[in-house]
Amino acid sequence: MLSKFVLLTTALQAGLATAIGNAIVSNRCSYDIWLWSVDQGYSSGPIHIPARTKYSEPFRSACNGCGSSLKISKTDQLVGGQHTQFEYSIADGSIWYDISFVDCAKGENASNCPGHDKGLVMDSPEQACGKANCAAGSYCPTQSYYVDFPQQKLGLDDPVFGCPGKGTSMDLYMKVCSDEGPLKRSIAGRMTLDDYA
Repeated sequence: MLSKFVLLTTALQAGLATAIGNAIVSNRCSYDIWLWSVDQGYSSGPIHIPARTKYSEPFRSACNGCGSSLKISKTDQLVGGQHTQFEYSIADGSIWYDISFVDCAKGENASNCPGHDKGLVMDSPEQACGKANCAAGSYCPTQSYYVDFPQQKLGLDDPVFGCPGKGTSMDLYMKVCSDEGPLKRSIAGRMTLDDYA
């Protein structure tokens, strides 16, 4: 009996060790957005996320430390200079993430970046995770990338946040138009606020 318990406990621990969370894009905007999910070996077509809805996909990693990018556009075309990127990587079992305006900002101006006019946030319900938060219309180089090498070009640390030592089982929320109210969801026919979406 004890051997069955030990075997079951070991199997559960192995399952927990390999549990994988989700990258969730919450479109709080009053307008629709489109997403392209990209990494070194994969690129989705445009994924439509209507206003006031969310999209979720499991984390993935092409290799240890390789990045994945969720590119956000206001149209079903991915046009250079007009998309915001939510980026994450899994390195040594921990999640690291950032918001990038590198492809849409012009100097300190990120008005071409979808969601920037109403704020962007990247965070997790996991308390140990950091929070990237760029307030509506602000210049926020400590919270998001405006240039590819901020240490060299701006004299600032890379705006990378993470959940060191917490594994990959938590969800990571990417909120577009984060200053707008949380999304609503229906539970047993009643509408409630989803604090994280």
